[in-house]
Amino acid sequence: MKINNKAAITNPSKQMLFDSKFIIILITFFLINGCKTERDIYKTTFKTSYSELLDDFKSPPNDAKIRAYWWWLNSNVTKDCITKDLEAMKNNGYGGAMIFDAGSSAYDVAHKTEAGPAFLSKEWLELFEHAVSEADRLELELSINVQSGWNPGGPSVTPELALKKITWSEMTINGPEAVNRELPLPPGENILEDVKIIAVKQSGDTVPQSDRIKNIKLKTLEQRLGSAGIYPLHLLREDFEGKGNPINKSDIIDITEYFDGENLKWNAPDGTWSVLRFVMINTGKGVSTASDGWEGLAMDHLNKEALLKYNQDVISKLIQTAGKAGNSLKFIHTDSWEMGVANWTDHFMQTFEKRNGYDMTPFLPVLTDRIVINREVSSRFLHDFRRTVADLVAEEFYQTFRDIAHSNKLGTHPESGGPHAAPIDAVQTMKFNDVPMGEFWIRSQTFFTKEDQRLSVKQSASVAHIYGKRFVAAEGPTSIGPHWERPPKDCKNDIDRIFCSGVNRIVWHTYTASPDEYGEPGNEYFAGTHLNRHATWWKESKSFVEYMNRVSSVLSKGLFRADALYYYGDDAPNFIFLKEEVNDLGKGYDWDKCSFDVLMNDVKIKDGMIFLPDGMNYKILVLPNATSIKAELLVKLQELVEDGMILVGPKPGKATGLKNYPMSDKTVKLLADKMWGDIDGKEIVVNNFGKGKVFWGISPEKVLQLQNIPPDFGYESVYPDTHLDYIHRYTPFEDIYFIANRLSRHGIDHNEYHYFTDLPDRYEETVCKFRVSGKVPELWDPITGNVQEIPVYYEKNGYTHVPLHFTPEGSKIIVFRKKKQDRHITKIERNGIEIFPELSLSASTSPNFKFQQEHKKISGQVLHPGTYTLSWSDNETSSFTEKSSYVEKILDNPWELSFNREWAPKQKIVMDSLMFWSDLPDELSKYYSGSAEYSSTFNLNEDNIKGKSICLDLGNVQDIASVSINEKNAGVCWIAPFTVDITPYIKEGNNKIVITVTNSWVNRLIGDSYLSKEERFTQTNIQKFERDNKETFFRKSGLGGTVKLILTKNIALTK
Repeated sequence: MKINNKAAITNPSKQMLFDSKFIIILITFFLINGCKTERDIYKTTFKTSYSELLDDFKSPPNDAKIRAYWWWLNSNVTKDCITKDLEAMKNNGYGGAMIFDAGSSAYDVAHKTEAGPAFLSKEWLELFEHAVSEADRLELELSINVQSGWNPGGPSVTPELALKKITWSEMTINGPEAVNRELPLPPGENILEDVKIIAVKQSGDTVPQSDRIKNIKLKTLEQRLGSAGIYPLHLLREDFEGKGNPINKSDIIDITEYFDGENLKWNAPDGTWSVLRFVMINTGKGVSTASDGWEGLAMDHLNKEALLKYNQDVISKLIQTAGKAGNSLKFIHTDSWEMGVANWTDHFMQTFEKRNGYDMTPFLPVLTDRIVINREVSSRFLHDFRRTVADLVAEEFYQTFRDIAHSNKLGTHPESGGPHAAPIDAVQTMKFNDVPMGEFWIRSQTFFTKEDQRLSVKQSASVAHIYGKRFVAAEGPTSIGPHWERPPKDCKNDIDRIFCSGVNRIVWHTYTASPDEYGEPGNEYFAGTHLNRHATWWKESKSFVEYMNRVSSVLSKGLFRADALYYYGDDAPNFIFLKEEVNDLGKGYDWDKCSFDVLMNDVKIKDGMIFLPDGMNYKILVLPNATSIKAELLVKLQELVEDGMILVGPKPGKATGLKNYPMSDKTVKLLADKMWGDIDGKEIVVNNFGKGKVFWGISPEKVLQLQNIPPDFGYESVYPDTHLDYIHRYTPFEDIYFIANRLSRHGIDHNEYHYFTDLPDRYEETVCKFRVSGKVPELWDPITGNVQEIPVYYEKNGYTHVPLHFTPEGSKIIVFRKKKQDRHITKIERNGIEIFPELSLSASTSPNFKFQQEHKKISGQVLHPGTYTLSWSDNETSSFTEKSSYVEKILDNPWELSFNREWAPKQKIVMDSLMFWSDLPDELSKYYSGSAEYSSTFNLNEDNIKGKSICLDLGNVQDIASVSINEKNAGVCWIAPFTVDITPYIKEGNNKIVITVTNSWVNRLIGDSYLSKEERFTQTNIQKFERDNKETFFRKSGLGGTVKLILTKNIALTK
């Protein structure tokens, strides 16, 4: 394999120069392109100061806070419920809500609720107006789903404005014959109009399938690619071998003029002819999951007249109503496409010709699984056909939807990119969003169990990054099956994964509005992770919400760091799926994908880097593994490579589609020969072209390494299978990394849901390396909000290496601050054995060492006794010996357990040792749901306290615990390890401890199922816990195991 030595930077130190030069280029880029006088919060903002970053982390602004899918179930809400819901959201740290009026599905799981005022009725609009007014009072942001249910449409949508497709009937005629016959109608309802009548001369006997077109129903958009997961897009480009049974163009006759709407009057020439009657019909798809009274057809997404009419009938009324009530309405919304496929609309043939430059009439037989001219030409026509459909969906519906919103000073965040298979180019449709939005599903054993089905968010992130949009929203955590069975600890893993994929705004699915008269837990939707003011742990969930808000805040600042930009082709349908779908880039690099228009219109090359208008930049462009490319795009790529871009990918051999064919092929071949030169992908893999380079035959990972661009992030661990995920954003002076431990336990599949009642054990001791140097690392704890400078790190080869200890499914934010580095520790030895940077100690529940810096004073704790030698950045060393680093004190005084709900035992229960209340013998305790207090006392003397950090370890909590020490709130523990620093709250002598534990509704619902309706304590429409297998869902609840104090000596290392 030959590589021109000019293709690689051979001096490692040049990476440092490259990074510094890059920041100068980026700042210059912004100066040239101008600065906004008033910040648009929905567009990326690179120029963020450290103080703003820190302040917004500690106290997240409203734009960083989570939103809620606020389900108005069968329109059943009241003004009282609206006010109480919004006040509860405000108090729990929500930034807003999306009003989503809808019915339900699976009524055997969730009984249908009583109907409220019909959507858009006068009474319903009064409720909506009240919601807008109350949100305005509370300074909350509202969005409105512009219908009841989803699949945009409703009772006002007529068949003429509904979703359409093309179909046909076929009749054989033996010529010569003077034909005067009635043409049969194709199957289907709501036949709207005839499109064309085409006669095709038959070639003889029945044509075998292998002589036809492979995957024809997928290629003509008669059949969708799937329902979930990574769709087999390659099937659109597969075909049978051999020339097939092609039809000459001369054997195709347009005989539409001889048809009067019923009868065909035509002099058929000699031969056997197939007469194809093409008609436009409705697809029959309607609104899904509407409240009572909003049933109807889904509107035509390929013709903006349908949406404009719907705007007159519906959207404008919603906007006008909101405008009278206040300013809280900020977005209009439509949900995910679940309408199957559509492939036609009014005037489609004229639109097709205008867009593609040729008449599609002679190619209509291709839609019926016939090859016209040859396989290649027919495939190109099908490409143009699908492309036209996708373009129309994007421009006629989603662009028009955006225009309607913007004309009313509102934004949009529709789930316009799927994830359900649709006839779209997902990047193209989502670019019209002000906030790109996808969805993610919680791990479960019932529905969407695979990760490629559950985590549909990388697409939204790519769209945001390439089009300069600040926020990436995601509906979730969605589920079908679980009900109140996913406490925050079961949600964090998936939420961290979507954060690492680029999400920075969670729209919680779901918060169901349930008026108080429906009891507790009240009415619920059949899907979603239930979290509303009726949830048992609603109050305690505020700490979990604050976690999401802090992470969202830092991940919405600056720009995303990615090294590779992938062009994902111009075929349709087309989608982006998982972060993990790119498998040729290697660990530690990140990526985005882009579409045709970004490369044509937005890319500029500066010093060999790919820049987009907001400053987003990449090192290389990677082409898809395809043999064809748009000719005009290759012309553009030639220009970009000549300007210095690095291009990676196979040499194209032809153009896509029939536009300007065959001249387009000649253009592609001419340019490809120049750009790829002598590359054969085996012996020769690079060609210098202008100021840039073209690579083919080696991976993008290898290309980056040849350019001396190492991975952005990496780690070493005591375990070989450690799995840390990450995302990197940066501002002019700070680098921000969010890092998450993907694992909770040894020996399980972490992509599957498991219900465990013991504590997780996957603690990680790592040294993480970051492609940053010359800055000071800080640890920003997203759970507590604490910020500490990290005094232990070293730099080498452009990386900063930092020791980090991770709890099971734990996460950290590491901020590299641009400031002068203080004297810091670069190496640690224990008893003469290096423990940092080398990892010679095993992972434990606590870090092997923990050092912190405050006001330039460094102190710390160590887990193991011994003599420690510290090497410092000024080449000095120091030592200390610790004989007893920490002491564990078990709280073995008796505990009192008291319940606070009417369905619980009235008397306090005294325990000599802790146990779960669900294990108690009486049924009131066993089936208790809600909060209960475990209270006790403990004594500490001066020696226990002086110079110590005191951590409270609660042991095994099921599900959430809040801690009070001496009647002071010490915090909430919602994920293992259930520990809290209580140093500020303890005192010498006797201390009072109260641990309030909250479980889910599940156990009480099971218990109530054994009672008559009149005897029950709960009330809900959910029927899951009424069934014979209900006890299989029973949950351990309360506090089990041992509660202890961990008293750790603080060691002063500097004065």
